Amino acid sequence: MTFSDSEKGLLVGSQAPMIDTVDIYGKIINLTDVLRNYRGLLIDFFRGAW
Repeated sequence: MTFSDSEKGLLVGSQAPMIDTVDIYGKIINLTDVLRNYRGLLIDFFRGAW
């Protein structure tokens, strides 16, 4: 089976871009601010079949 680059995902230890996003409650989350307050961050990517 062959995968395109987009299907391979990120390599372990890859640095996430410092983005702003919105949580499920509509609150803006800035990754730079999160990392100021916590030692790390786990981002879980998944593909839904909706």
